[in-house]
Amino acid sequence: MLFSLAALLVPIWVFVMVSYDWLWLAPLPLLVLVVVRLANKQLSSAQRGFAALTLLMLLLALLAGQTELALLYYPVWINAGLLLLFGWSLFFPPTMIERFARLMEGDLPPKAIVYTRKVTQVWCLFFIGNGTIAFWLAWVGNWQWWAWYNGGIAYGLMGLLLGIEWLVRQQVKKHD
Repeated sequence: MLFSLAALLVPIWVFVMVSYDWLWLAPLPLLVLVVVRLANKQLSSAQRGFAALTLLMLLLALLAGQTELALLYYPVWINAGLLLLFGWSLFFPPTMIERFARLMEGDLPPKAIVYTRKVTQVWCLFFIGNGTIAFWLAWVGNWQWWAWYNGGIAYGLMGLLLGIEWLVRQQVKKHD
């Protein structure tokens, strides 16, 4: 929970640091979050590898003096990573959503597995769209727009998608 809250606040932190011309301080919470993520023993090898690669890319960008680019494109990188994880699971089941569902429900009937596959596909589309918007905002380089979208709007859209999926799932359960 604390990790999620910290991740939500990173774009706001970055915007404030950039606004006050303290760019050198901006990546600190990202680095801490990635190291904390790596220390999590419950991560799969794919998640652990992505976190390690993220840390490496951030450190290389910082050492190369590309702090601003590393920060601007960080949301693009995260969306690409999530797309790869979710997309990979479509070809090598169980899908990510099926894994989450099994954590909450245990065994799933065949219809539920088909449903979780469709939900995983929807999330893949979301990551493509969200990553595309994040890429465009990074390309434009407007920190205010970047902070608004990556620090609020994107999370609102994720929440909306979660809410819609929950409503659809209730209807699917009722009809089965």
